[in-house]
Amino acid sequence: MKKYILLILVLTFFTLPLFAADDAYTVFVQANQLYKATNYARAIELYKKAESLDFKPGALYYNLGNAYYRAGDLGKAIAAYLKARALLPRDSDVLENLNTARAQTLDKIIPAAPPAALKQFLFFYYKFSVDELLWTTAFFIAAFFIFLSIYAFVPNPQLKKIIRIIAVVSIIIGATAAVKFYRLSKHSDAVVISKEAIIRSGPDKSYAEIFVLHNGTEVKVLEKRAGAAKIKVDSKKGWININNIEII
Repeated sequence: MKKYILLILVLTFFTLPLFAADDAYTVFVQANQLYKATNYARAIELYKKAESLDFKPGALYYNLGNAYYRAGDLGKAIAAYLKARALLPRDSDVLENLNTARAQTLDKIIPAAPPAALKQFLFFYYKFSVDELLWTTAFFIAAFFIFLSIYAFVPNPQLKKIIRIIAVVSIIIGATAAVKFYRLSKHSDAVVISKEAIIRSGPDKSYAEIFVLHNGTEVKVLEKRAGAAKIKVDSKKGWININNIEII
């Protein structure tokens, strides 16, 4: 009897994530239907529910951004589009909608894009998501060991050259994935999501106001401290109430 109970527990442990994923996708589909029916507020609720169930594809953040945009919440729309861009860096719809939303911000402060030459040189970094880079790295590592195994039985100069090329490509793509993952894991990008946010010289209200930012402005988070974040925008720095930003 104990064996059957143990078996049931093991099966439950491994199948629960599948049911959760199915539930999350169902919620996502329902959210899409509500969006089409122009019930944006309810659609946003369900998109966020699907996200809380660990369903986080680029399409969810793109649709969430569209729902926020239609609901008139520019800051949260931009934040969602930025999350979508991280997962779908080559998607023209994501990039177009992000640029459209950015153009409507009051402060008109848009992060400078890297030079075209740099984007071309660092093609893998700018055009591939972290997941794509990791899968590509895994593919090349697998290919490396396969060719290495063949070479062990059939030594061949051409095969040796191929192995070296695969090794170099694996290192380059793997290093790119590591750098991109590290940068994203720092969560240093954020968007102002309040209508108006006061930036102060210190982390609480006792410090002087130095400038004001508005909904949708993108900032860099330098430091976080008990309900406040030190940010940088253009060449200016200051402290903002952390509830006034959404950290990406």
